[in-house]
Amino acid sequence: MSYDSYSQRKCLILNLINHLGPISRTALIELTDYRPATVGAIVGELMAEELIVEIGTLAAGHGRRRVLLDINKDHICAVGISFTNTSVAYILSQFDGKIISQSHSPFANTDNKQGLMEQICAHVQQLIQPHLHRNILGIGLCRPQKNPTDYHNPNIYDAKNEYFDLWIQDSLKPMLESHCKLPVKIYDDMALPAIAEHRFGAAKDVDDFICVELTNGIGASLFCNGAAVTGGNGTAGELGHTVIRFPEDEQLCYCGKPGCVENSTAWPAILSQIQSALNSGVFSVLQQHSDNITVTDVKNALDAGDRMCMHIVKRAAKRIGIAISNAVNLLNPKIVVLYGFMLEMGDYFIQQMEQSIRENVISFSNDFEIRISTTSESMMMLGAVADLFSSYLKVSDYKWVYALQPSEAEPSVSPE
Repeated sequence: MSYDSYSQRKCLILNLINHLGPISRTALIELTDYRPATVGAIVGELMAEELIVEIGTLAAGHGRRRVLLDINKDHICAVGISFTNTSVAYILSQFDGKIISQSHSPFANTDNKQGLMEQICAHVQQLIQPHLHRNILGIGLCRPQKNPTDYHNPNIYDAKNEYFDLWIQDSLKPMLESHCKLPVKIYDDMALPAIAEHRFGAAKDVDDFICVELTNGIGASLFCNGAAVTGGNGTAGELGHTVIRFPEDEQLCYCGKPGCVENSTAWPAILSQIQSALNSGVFSVLQQHSDNITVTDVKNALDAGDRMCMHIVKRAAKRIGIAISNAVNLLNPKIVVLYGFMLEMGDYFIQQMEQSIRENVISFSNDFEIRISTTSESMMMLGAVADLFSSYLKVSDYKWVYALQPSEAEPSVSPE
């Protein structure tokens, strides 16, 4: 296979090592048909740049040994930044998803965007300062999640009540690049959970799966045929606004229509239903927490067999399950990954939801797993840094590499 430039050959070698490593120089020569001198020179450069390392040897027969090469996972890293309604979160993650450093800062002055930008830049500089010896590829900046019920929150909207996407693009991004001397890429939130789970989490290396968010909203992040799906304008995965019409669904969702899954099943809806039952005099162990009911309180009530709580949570879980089963019937994923703080309600909630999913999935699509996310606490930021790593390697240009099986790397070598 021929390539037009040395840099393309170098990138191909790096992608082969990333996907098939640990791998020997001999195997790289066999896979690329490059001359041994070319592979040797490229490997030498990659080692000098500390992008790859030698990690050991394999026996190759008759006493011969092949030195194995792999990505220098603890040297290559990137920064991820995400926003909540009141604060900014930061991580520095190495190539394998291990978080080297993380921090969190409240908005110092939400009316002063210049001051907020300076605060963010200073925080990033403080985060990366002890790690400047590493190869920091860039900064992944996650756009704040759009919440139509929160238009007047001063922390994420300016005085004109406009969402500050343009402020991130036009002001924060160039300031970060100038102060931190790193490239900055801005990400929408919809695809990041799937990217994080595919690269580092419960769906690692799976090409078809769905991530389902269970928090103050119900959402989905889709991964099909080896790529995140964002849709025509970046809003694919609005699972919470698919409609399941129940006779009692009379209240309009904030999106303007009745019957939305999210409107009767997300955490605010469950909390409202519990509070309404308590106000009506329904007996529950939650009466002692009626002023400030938490997810932990609900879990404890479920564990204690509280009938009111079990009824409300079971109904919500079944409706969420129906929505997820509709997505499964439509997309035929291999895995459904669940994430979000509602999972802290415990086994009763999860079991009722899984039962509903299985009951409503068409029989020949029922061969899929349901897994719990392993990246949820830093999911958005890990999704951003995962994409930075892929962009650096130009993974999309070398899709054929990632279709290779690991056994094809060292066909004539057996481990010692």
